[in-house]
Amino acid sequence: AIYDLEGMKAGRFDTQLYKKIERSDNFVLILSPHSLDRCDKEDDWVRLEIEKALELKKNIILILMQGFKFPDNLPPSLEIIKNFQGIWYFYTSTGFNTTYSQLLLFLKDKEGNPLKEVKQKRTSNTYYETIGMKEEEKKRIINDHKICKEIESKIFEEILTNKENISVFNPAVYEITSTMNKYQNFPQISNVYGFVCNKAAAEEANNIYGKDGHHFYVGNMEDIDFCNKMDLILEENDLDGFDFVDLTLILKDSNKPFEKLSSIVERLNANATIYVRELDDDMVIGYPDVQNKFAHLVELLKVDKYAGNRNMGRSVYTYLKRTGATKVKMINTLLSTSGMNAKKRRMLFETYFSYLEPEIDDLIEQNPDNELYLSTKAWLKDNYSQIGQTVLSSDFLFVSGFMFFYGVYEDL
Repeated sequence: AIYDLEGMKAGRFDTQLYKKIERSDNFVLILSPHSLDRCDKEDDWVRLEIEKALELKKNIILILMQGFKFPDNLPPSLEIIKNFQGIWYFYTSTGFNTTYSQLLLFLKDKEGNPLKEVKQKRTSNTYYETIGMKEEEKKRIINDHKICKEIESKIFEEILTNKENISVFNPAVYEITSTMNKYQNFPQISNVYGFVCNKAAAEEANNIYGKDGHHFYVGNMEDIDFCNKMDLILEENDLDGFDFVDLTLILKDSNKPFEKLSSIVERLNANATIYVRELDDDMVIGYPDVQNKFAHLVELLKVDKYAGNRNMGRSVYTYLKRTGATKVKMINTLLSTSGMNAKKRRMLFETYFSYLEPEIDDLIEQNPDNELYLSTKAWLKDNYSQIGQTVLSSDFLFVSGFMFFYGVYEDL
């Protein structure tokens, strides 16, 4: 529990404070420089708070701010806190989301079990580090690769023509099999290196594909040591740099996409290529839509705060140019239901929209009285299936918001 004085109602300060500590399962102690200097005094409130948390055997977690040091005059009653688990926060390098993700690993419920992670805005695959991926979401990712495979294969063929011994780097491999299927028909690709969400996923990926010279590591693009991890891949595999980087639906989930892209560019070989597939929901078309239900469904995508920047697509061209790409190509292909059979129409619709309802359910679980989330869920329950059936009709045109780019870096 973290408290401030403004949150206290009228009444005895010590009584309220102690009651709040008693009701809390966790006691998070933020230690800024000199914050414990007055704890040698018996009536210091920081000292009294900590002593109460120790007395009640609360799960105590330290967040140590840059520049903090334990004072020499720390009283014996507080000496034990030096042994508690702690998280360092550095202003210049540790982002809030990184610290938050680390904190979640230490929090416990009333029974002393690890606290179930509450999702924030998705930042690459950080969310999957501790809880893995649900089968429904894995299926959606597999279908996403299937529905885009024809277009991506043509793009990869264009990029890889007259090349050989290409090393591929993928900073966020969400589902290993479908990802590797993208590369399997290109003999120009000799090795694939990627980040997966956790140790179990890395072991699985390396067991399946390691014998062919591919290598997968635990990590993601939002890690504080992302650059160091890329350097480790290069060093361990005796690489001067990467030849091909696959950024499929990754930038939209990054807190600092341009900064991350720039750090990747610094580790490219000359004439390397970065492939980017992103979304722009403002590009989505559904017609005919007499009752505007399809248009409303697209608008509801904005309700989901977990979904990242779903208009990232419009930024990609500029990002690639500003990071030094000498050639940037936007593939003039709209992934739409035109010419698709009913099965593919269903797949495209579900790929684009099926994630929404489960994530609204998660939002309601965290905010059970939120009228926007509740009304969104009710509307989806009444209309989602009907819209899906409408999309199956051969005279309905659904143009998705998928956008495809690649940039070539010749002058590195």
